[in-house]
Amino acid sequence: MIMLALVLTLAADTFQASAAVTAGPGATGTITVPLIIQIDRYTPESARTKMRDALKHGGYPGFLRALRDTAAAGHVEVAGRKVAIRWAEEQPAEGGRRISLVTDEPLYFVGGARKDAKPKAGYEVAVLLLTVDAAGKGEGTVAAAARVKPLDVTGVKIDDYAETPIKITIGR
Repeated sequence: MIMLALVLTLAADTFQASAAVTAGPGATGTITVPLIIQIDRYTPESARTKMRDALKHGGYPGFLRALRDTAAAGHVEVAGRKVAIRWAEEQPAEGGRRISLVTDEPLYFVGGARKDAKPKAGYEVAVLLLTVDAAGKGEGTVAAAARVKPLDVTGVKIDDYAETPIKITIGR
């Protein structure tokens, strides 16, 4: 008997990006940090549904358990540190696609070193929202330390630790 093995080719994307962090109130300047976003595969709909249901029925703690139980889909590298991506979703958009990513731990607590910084507890993921054209160039935002909350039947609200969104530029 001859057995045939089917090998699936999974989508892979690597994006060279830079994140621009702008100083908050009472300070001036911008810091630009390079990022490498490596997506080895996009998360199957069944796993994303499991995470959505966990958020809806178990709140943020339920979502975190489901997120961390999901196989890694790639990683985000910043300053030599790699953080696993557990949620990777792409959707068609005009001229390209929208990509949403959630890591299983924060990338960085922007403003966390200030004397009057808010507590870091509960900000246990990072959320990246990207718009990429056919050439792999684009832009987006990152909540480098965040938590998510159910918004309505289909959406989520991102609670960002940083005071202002971090802008990402991809491949430019």
